Amino acid sequence: MTASGQTDLIGEHGVKKSDLRVRMLGALDEASASLSLAKAFCSPGNKILLEICQKDLSRMMGLMAALPKTPLEKLTGSFSAELEKLEETIKAVEVTVCYPTDFIQPGHTPATGTLDLARAIVRKAEREWVAGFETLQIPDESMLQYLNRLSTLCYLLILAETPL
Repeated sequence: MTASGQTDLIGEHGVKKSDLRVRMLGALDEASASLSLAKAFCSPGNKILLEICQKDLSRMMGLMAALPKTPLEKLTGSFSAELEKLEETIKAVEVTVCYPTDFIQPGHTPATGTLDLARAIVRKAEREWVAGFETLQIPDESMLQYLNRLSTLCYLLILAETPL
């Protein structure tokens, strides 16, 4: 049993909850939970896209939870395939939406409100991960780029879910 204020990571017991890796995992957990909420209100096709992103975030969490057991060099490019698929998804969604001429205020529907919340939480997670990668000297950019592009997808889905 883990002591109060501690948790377990892959192959490591009794990690303090103040550990940078635990904070990074918590940020992704929040991001995934926000995608769950958005999924509950989105159209069926967008639900599928968000579910794929949640699976990607789970994989990313697994990679981080395995540190320091996994050598940092093994993380280089470890998320390139997921990033490439996300980029393709963004391009596909982008051609279906119209960009607004003014700032938008999401929240006119539950879908746009929850997607806006998800976008903000993903951006917060990205900031946490950028700081963590700098501190831990992780030589990979693909996971950080994925988080950056995930917030873009959330924005595009807001446009897709906005009634005309």
